[in-house]
Amino acid sequence: MGKKGGSQTQTTENKPPAWAAPLFQKSASEAMDLYNSGKGGNVYQGQTVADLGANTQSGIGSVMNGGADYGALKQQAGQPTSAQSNLQDYASGKYLKEGNPYYRERLNNEISSANDLIQSQFAGSGRYGSGANTDVLGKNTTNMLLQGLESDYNRAMDNQFKAVGAIDAANAQSIQSQLGVDAAQLGRGQAQIGAGQLQDKNAQDKLQADYAKWQAEDMKDWTRLGLLQSAAAGSAGNYGTNVQTVNQPSNPLGALGAVGSLFMKSDARLKENIEHTGAYENGLPMYEFNYMGEPTRFRGLMAHDVADKYPDAVVLEDDGYLAVNYDALGINMEVVAHV
Repeated sequence: MGKKGGSQTQTTENKPPAWAAPLFQKSASEAMDLYNSGKGGNVYQGQTVADLGANTQSGIGSVMNGGADYGALKQQAGQPTSAQSNLQDYASGKYLKEGNPYYRERLNNEISSANDLIQSQFAGSGRYGSGANTDVLGKNTTNMLLQGLESDYNRAMDNQFKAVGAIDAANAQSIQSQLGVDAAQLGRGQAQIGAGQLQDKNAQDKLQADYAKWQAEDMKDWTRLGLLQSAAAGSAGNYGTNVQTVNQPSNPLGALGAVGSLFMKSDARLKENIEHTGAYENGLPMYEFNYMGEPTRFRGLMAHDVADKYPDAVVLEDDGYLAVNYDALGINMEVVAHV
């Protein structure tokens, strides 16, 4: 395997300005003292989340407890209202069976008066107590009684329908009134929650401010030290020691291999401004280029092209780059221009 073309080791050392060096020394010393003191980095033991305020809790309770209790409303609908209590007899149909006792008394009086008139008429005609007299009295009594009872029944039925409707309306109104009360209570509860949330946010902001103040107080020594270090670093810039080793062909035309053959650094990774200009007689592509950082332009080969067709004319050097044996190929690397 061929020898290296050459290498250069470059060491760059950047030191802070002389006036800044004491700043770094002081900050390093103070940092160690501060660390050993145990200051800073403590665990905050205070509260960081505010509790719900009284208004918020009260509003939530009002919303939770103020919603319509449909079970209670259903039970309430089954309880007698004032209208139901007053109209219960009519709604139950009691008077359909028993009739109105006051009306029956008035009807009996009317029948008696009518019969007295009939008796007086028959007596005037000299037929009092006759069969005709008795027949007329019987028919008059029956007819008036039936008509009166029918009228009383119809009136009682009409009153029953009205009573039922009045009771239903009273129940519905009671339920609607309760729902209205519940809705109003919910509205008040939600408004109270909204006001409470503003108070809760203010309380939370105060807790956060207290926590930030505690942190600033806890870390104030480290903060001051950081300001010192920032001032020193900002003024002095980056410093330290940087060592770089760069492998470059010290003389591409004179790098001889171990067996005396001419091996040229021909790896494309070492070259720049590469331009394809034609081909040699053996078919290998011809290029013009310069080595990185070097002004001289050369005409020659690229190692990867040679490796494809003439692998025996290519070696991998210790630095990881490819070199070409130009003699074995009958080709000379030429200088195109000196800059």
